[in-house]
Amino acid sequence: SLLSESEEKSIPPKDWDVIRTNAFVVFGALYTGGAQHFIFNYLNNSFDEPLARLAMAQFFFIPFCYYPTFLLMNPALRAGWEHGFGSEDAKVRQVELFSDIASQIPTTLLRNWCFWLPVQYVQFNFIPAELNVTFTAAFGVIWNAILSWSTAAGKPVAAEKEA
Repeated sequence: SLLSESEEKSIPPKDWDVIRTNAFVVFGALYTGGAQHFIFNYLNNSFDEPLARLAMAQFFFIPFCYYPTFLLMNPALRAGWEHGFGSEDAKVRQVELFSDIASQIPTTLLRNWCFWLPVQYVQFNFIPAELNVTFTAAFGVIWNAILSWSTAAGKPVAAEKEA
């Protein structure tokens, strides 16, 4: 019956990993709200050509700033919230998460370029500098969903929690 089908569904889903979601939210807020403000100011003040800004953003800041920060911050937050910051269990879990995420960086970087190269082409060519962070924050919501999906692909939540 329709009633029993709707009872099986829940919002949020029963298998939703709240800790993982919170780690993505914190990372996204700090990086988008904090770091990008300074990065975009630097790029806009240092490079006249939009393609130079795009190249610096995607081929320098993303692989050498964004991903290392994500790689360190996301496992640390998740492990700390799961097991208590500073505990031995958290340290073990952080190493597991770090290794898992690090192994996915090459394919995630390719997804990043497929998504962000066209977005930032528009950003650096047509969006006023004072709206760069707002523009990327809007697309960042979509990107964070892609990033979350790509780093969790094929990994059931229950298996992550058991590890």
